[in-house]
Amino acid sequence: MEFPFPKLFGKLGDEYDKRYGLKDEHLAGISAINYANAKLNPNAQTRTWYMSKEHACSRDEHNAAVGGRVRISDCSQVTDGSVAVFLASRKYAEQYAKRRGVGIESIPRVLGWGHHTSRLRFVDKVAESKGAEYVLPHVRSTVTDAWKRAGIADVNGIQGIETHDCFTTSEYMAIDHFGITKPGESWKAVEEGWLEIDGKHPINPSGGLIGAGHPVGATGVRQVLDCYKQVTNTAGDYQVENAKRFQTLNIGGSGTTSLSFIVGY
Repeated sequence: MEFPFPKLFGKLGDEYDKRYGLKDEHLAGISAINYANAKLNPNAQTRTWYMSKEHACSRDEHNAAVGGRVRISDCSQVTDGSVAVFLASRKYAEQYAKRRGVGIESIPRVLGWGHHTSRLRFVDKVAESKGAEYVLPHVRSTVTDAWKRAGIADVNGIQGIETHDCFTTSEYMAIDHFGITKPGESWKAVEEGWLEIDGKHPINPSGGLIGAGHPVGATGVRQVLDCYKQVTNTAGDYQVENAKRFQTLNIGGSGTTSLSFIVGY
């Protein structure tokens, strides 16, 4: 049996390989970072699991291929879980703050958002982006639209990212679509340690979908909740220092729909 989503996101890696070149060791590096971060998250599904870059690079029966180039270590965990985030108007938030004797400025806000959709079939998306700067231009627009609404110029205006790493290839895509590197050069961020909690551009300090788990319908809200934790300095052992603005990227299907929020002050 072929598993459709691993195979589809394996094709995303193949497209990067075709356009720019892609080494599986860089995908393994992404996996190792997310597993390491998950050990710091008391709610992460894999917090007691073992994973290293060496294991993620292995090609034996313990890390078999699941779909195309995607192997076990490249996959997120299907997880049971629930999450809630309370949204309120400014008027209600002011009343809430007054009752608790705190200033409205102490409550994080959704500063910006972006949302785009594309063709359903992955092959159609790739055909549309032929010759374009980004493999999935609509995802790039989702990210930049959120920046515009938040009054942010680029990725340097946020202190970290919670992205939809359903597979390592989707996080690899997110790295250059956020502008952390030039298109096709996401490997540089992996090699330079930029994605780690104390790095230049932390990604998935929670462990992400690979490390924390993927409760599917709850995942996007979980990302927003973790952004809230980061900007309120309540993330515990996986806290990013001086986090004031955190951004999400949630995707559905084979990258068909994408949504991004910026949470902060």
